[in-house]
Amino acid sequence: MADPKRAKRILANRQSAARSKERKMRYISELEHKVQTLQTEATTLSAQLTLLQRDSVGLTNQNSELKFRLQSMEQQAKLRDALNEALTAEVQRLKIATAELNGESHPSNCMIPQHSVNPMMFQQQHQPPTSQQNIHIQQQQQQNGNANSKKRLKAIGWV
Repeated sequence: MADPKRAKRILANRQSAARSKERKMRYISELEHKVQTLQTEATTLSAQLTLLQRDSVGLTNQNSELKFRLQSMEQQAKLRDALNEALTAEVQRLKIATAELNGESHPSNCMIPQHSVNPMMFQQQHQPPTSQQNIHIQQQQQQNGNANSKKRLKAIGWV
């Protein structure tokens, strides 16, 4: 090698090629590391997606069941309201019939306030009279006379 400049240039080119090769290897290593990291992240996200999908299906089923239960409860509430109205109407009808039997001329005197009906109260009102009550009813009927008795029986459709 006769030319020192040429030898120096060849050496510089070899060193530059070695540095370039080293940078390329580092870059490849970094890319491989990124691939591994992204694969791990993809696996983790896939597992999370599976769990979230399972949770979503469970929540959808639970939501459907709750909607069904709500619908059932609303239907029960409507039935209770209808029964309450029917019982209130029946109590009112019985009060009017009782007023007519007792000879009251204004059925409005026995109007009940529009409150909810306590079923126990309804049952107590419709229990058969005791023997003392029967005696009292008979005494009242005797005092009012046969004319009023016939009037009452006619009013309820027994005569």
